[in-house]
Amino acid sequence: MKNTVILYYPAIDFKPFYPYYWAPLSILSVAAPLVAEGFKVILLDGNLGNEESDRHVVKENLPDCICFGISSMIGGGQLERGLEMSSYVKSLDRNMPIVFGGPLGTVIPEALFKDSTVDYVVRGQGEYPFLELVKLFQSGLPMKDIAGVVKRGDSEISKPAMYDKESLPPYPWHLLDVEKYVRQDRLLGERVMNFISSQGCPYRCGYCSEVSSYGSRWKALTAERTLREVSDLVKKYNLNGIKFYDSNFFVDKNRVIKFAQGLIDNGINISWAASAHPKGLKRLSGDLGLIRKSGLKRLLIGAESGSQASLNYINKGCTTEDIMDAAELCAQHDISSAFTFIVGMPGISDDVNATLGMAIRMKKLSGNFEINIHFYAPLPGTPLYEEAIKLGYAPPGSLSEWSRYNYYVVQIPWLDKTVEKNVRLFGDLYSDFLYPPEWFLADLESKPIARTTYGLLRRLVELRCKLHFYSAPIEKYWLKQVFGKDMLKRGD
Repeated sequence: MKNTVILYYPAIDFKPFYPYYWAPLSILSVAAPLVAEGFKVILLDGNLGNEESDRHVVKENLPDCICFGISSMIGGGQLERGLEMSSYVKSLDRNMPIVFGGPLGTVIPEALFKDSTVDYVVRGQGEYPFLELVKLFQSGLPMKDIAGVVKRGDSEISKPAMYDKESLPPYPWHLLDVEKYVRQDRLLGERVMNFISSQGCPYRCGYCSEVSSYGSRWKALTAERTLREVSDLVKKYNLNGIKFYDSNFFVDKNRVIKFAQGLIDNGINISWAASAHPKGLKRLSGDLGLIRKSGLKRLLIGAESGSQASLNYINKGCTTEDIMDAAELCAQHDISSAFTFIVGMPGISDDVNATLGMAIRMKKLSGNFEINIHFYAPLPGTPLYEEAIKLGYAPPGSLSEWSRYNYYVVQIPWLDKTVEKNVRLFGDLYSDFLYPPEWFLADLESKPIARTTYGLLRRLVELRCKLHFYSAPIEKYWLKQVFGKDMLKRGD
């Protein structure tokens, strides 16, 4: 009886905007129940650049393979690479079931069936639906309806699946060459890994794919289990940093406090980073000292806009005061936070200056804050998607176009080019130039002429921000000459 399952995570490329890749937790998580049930699971990660070797592994193991699974995000070329691999698999065995999972399949599964090699799509959390599908394939019994699974030709589309995170087995790290995913991070340490402890988010932000995927539901590992798995990972692979890639780590106040206290009580000496909603952070205002002591070094906080009308429109679930309160808390506790903003959302035309103004107030609190300004990218299934189409946005019409979708490049026709240019200059240059990070000021100490020049240029930038005039960025060229780079963001 066949007993092997191959899971493939195609290479993703958003360079130069985001040159990093991390452990492929999507296929690692899907593998966990399979391993627990005794199946042989092979994980292939295209990001490691071993395409020829991967194909050799596929060819060698396909005779004992029950099915072939592929997980793909939207954009970054990942979908096309996944489909190329599925075509290769079908060329070796045309009867091999191909199962796709990931964001595109979750929100518009019918799009994936445009490719003749795709047989099944798993929507939402795939761990248990895929396990059930594999067991059915292995048994040879007739296909039946499985929650979260769509097969080619289905007249009714099954809803995305979501399960209690606590019911899932631990990540089977032994399936990966973990050392290849250990990263250096300037704040977190020399040996950092990624980890996900929860799924979904309880908020209903109009631009966010979590809403379309999980409908404001949130499921998480308990604090005790998160602590145990992180501790095991840290000890086994000699790590000193963990990056939580949860969409919203700070939903459950008690869970966060127990986790932080557990790190301290058990002497787990790591630095860690996570994402937070401003409201969630405010709920923990009295406990941030403890959480900071446990090793929290960085937060990613979605601010989105400096305009209350815009926040209301996108259903952010907080006020501008909440956002600034969160920023003040981070500054008070020396948490080097990155605040993200979105410019160009449909139906909003007057919030750019308010947003840049809020960003300046944040930077004034701490030069170590990062301001990351993105441009609205319409994602299918999100509340604002149909509004974007009404305003002239033309969504991708083919799988190839979906594969080349780039969140970092402006997709919307209504954004003024001058606004785009000014916002990029502000986010990449001027906000940091006005209130620079500590490392930059330390570098200036050994460059007296550059220090004097910076003082003069900073006054110019101050005036630029008051007048909202960002053209002719001579500061950029000065940075290039003196420091060899044209912005102050170091990247991680």
